[in-house]
Amino acid sequence: MFLEGKVAVITGATGNLGHVVARHFIAQGARVALPYRSEPDLPEGGLAIRCDVSVEPDVEALMASVNETLGPPEILLNLVGGYAAGQKIADLDLQTWDHMLSMNLTSAFLCSKHALRYMLPAGHGRIVNVSSKAAYDLRSGAAAYSVSKAGVLTLTSCLAKECKGTGVSATAVVPSVIDTPATRESMPKGDPAKWVTPEQIAETLQWLVSDAGGAANGSIIQLYGAM
Repeated sequence: MFLEGKVAVITGATGNLGHVVARHFIAQGARVALPYRSEPDLPEGGLAIRCDVSVEPDVEALMASVNETLGPPEILLNLVGGYAAGQKIADLDLQTWDHMLSMNLTSAFLCSKHALRYMLPAGHGRIVNVSSKAAYDLRSGAAAYSVSKAGVLTLTSCLAKECKGTGVSATAVVPSVIDTPATRESMPKGDPAKWVTPEQIAETLQWLVSDAGGAANGSIIQLYGAM
């Protein structure tokens, strides 16, 4: 298996998507570090490390701990994120704005920055970010979320440009509605048959971090299911 023995850092593994992706990578033989902020509900077989991925000293310590315990990080999956909507810009409070940027964009920036300090000297690495269809399909009342997810795409493009020719690649996936229990509960009238599944996302991520996936540097992969 390609992932056998590879050192991967997967953020957001306490969430519905991250939990499935982490289980998939662990099952494929990867040595997975799972940062968490509060009491963890994490897949078995990974290395749990307490870390707030929006705080730079925490992230720097996270990557150092991974390097010392598992080896230099080779794969980074920035899956952590959050969603907030319901306020138009005229009424949007700064706390919500800052929270969306911190969870969805700053976390990806910090984790990428400190993972690169190990990947670039090694001449190999894979960074994959998760954006959202909301970065393109703009909806009233979701500015903070949409802007943060659009920022993830710009960050990915900047990373890819700076990593060109280094052996490190940066890519992003853009899911539409993800079929999770939480989504089904919040969208009871939706059609799950049209949604993308966490398992499909996990398979795509596995290819993007492969040797062949290195050729996709800078690519933005839309995973819209039947939407």
